[in-house]
Amino acid sequence: MVKKIISFFLIILIIGCKSEYKTFISGKIIKPTNNEIQLLKDEKVIKNININNEGIFSTSIDDLNDGLYNFIHLPEFQYLIINKGDSLVLRLNSLDFDESLVFSGKGASKNNYLIDVFLEHEKDEDYVKKNYKSSRVIFKNIIDSLLKKKIKHYSGYNFKSNFISDLIINHAILIPLYSHIENYIIINKNNHSKNIQYFNKYRNEINLNISELSHFKLYLDYITLKSINESFSDKRGYDYNLNFNLLRLNYIKNQISNKTIKTKLLRYIAYEYLLEEKLLINIDQFIYEFLKISDNENTNSEVSILYKNITLLQVGKKFPEIKLFNENKIVNGTEINVNNKNIYVFWSYDQNAHQVNLFSKINIFSDKYSNYYFNLININKDSLKWKNNYSNKFYNNRIKNFRAVNFESMSKKMILNNLNKVIITDNNGIIKKILTLNNLEKYLENN
Repeated sequence: MVKKIISFFLIILIIGCKSEYKTFISGKIIKPTNNEIQLLKDEKVIKNININNEGIFSTSIDDLNDGLYNFIHLPEFQYLIINKGDSLVLRLNSLDFDESLVFSGKGASKNNYLIDVFLEHEKDEDYVKKNYKSSRVIFKNIIDSLLKKKIKHYSGYNFKSNFISDLIINHAILIPLYSHIENYIIINKNNHSKNIQYFNKYRNEINLNISELSHFKLYLDYITLKSINESFSDKRGYDYNLNFNLLRLNYIKNQISNKTIKTKLLRYIAYEYLLEEKLLINIDQFIYEFLKISDNENTNSEVSILYKNITLLQVGKKFPEIKLFNENKIVNGTEINVNNKNIYVFWSYDQNAHQVNLFSKINIFSDKYSNYYFNLININKDSLKWKNNYSNKFYNNRIKNFRAVNFESMSKKMILNNLNKVIITDNNGIIKKILTLNNLEKYLENN
């Protein structure tokens, strides 16, 4: 134990002798969930940091740019504010990730500050939401009171101020409260115009084109909420139909000049709408307008592929070709149980509650509806875990287990936005119905 403590603090001592051109990140994770940490900037991995058997890690990076970073220790992630030359030492327990996370070393104060801001907002979350139905006067007083309390509470922190740190922390304090205001307006839509006017002061305080925050989820979520309220119509309301989403596209076009923020928001709106819309004629029109506004080639290609896959995954179309593992062999999804009616469902061994519910229902349905084959497709990568999780769970030879060879490719073709999706084909491999697991029994009873 003494050796472990000495080795951990040796890291800190070594960091103290650093070059001014290097940034050091080290620390200790209690009960690590895997053997590495990933450091990301703008959603791109810039460093994979190994964790040793004692949970200790350490790395140095040359010429790191100042700004907002992520570190990921799956399945958790958190933000970091890093300035060139910082020597951050992290300590956390993976079983209580955010609450246990503590920083020391050069650059620690601003990051401890940021974590505290996040945790305080989490504590207030339920209280604010419970008052969404209060009068606008009461709700405004709640927001004002919380804002005053947070500014006063965090004014006692002592850290070296600079533009990046001030910008990130200031918006980390403001944005969750202002997002509550946008949600309040959405929920109280019958008084939309009056609420917009009443909260106008708050709604104009946030600049929507801050490049330094273009990868900050809180910031992007806030603009997304604002796009909903700015696209509201007393006539159409918040019905998320074609016209409403076209208005949202135009709001982003007119209000967002930062290319990164614009691309992210347009992509989000496109996916949100296309994954819910059922009418191809509406999808056609949305895509036409989207491509006139979006000027990012990668996003346009991605959305066009989604559009193509949606048009192919329709009732009356042939079940798409997907590659699946069947035990130790690769098979084509279209060659499974040929000349029989097939039901395709999806699961993950990381989602235990869904797995248990799915396996239970499939066992019942396979006994009751003998004219169907049931194909369970696992989305994970670990072959051994996949087999262990379904082994001895099924007793009907009409239940077949498969694993996706390439989850990304398969999920795109299946438009797999959640694991409750069910696809049913006839004995010619033609799609007869696309529904959810909750609606499957009713369909089987009638067919």
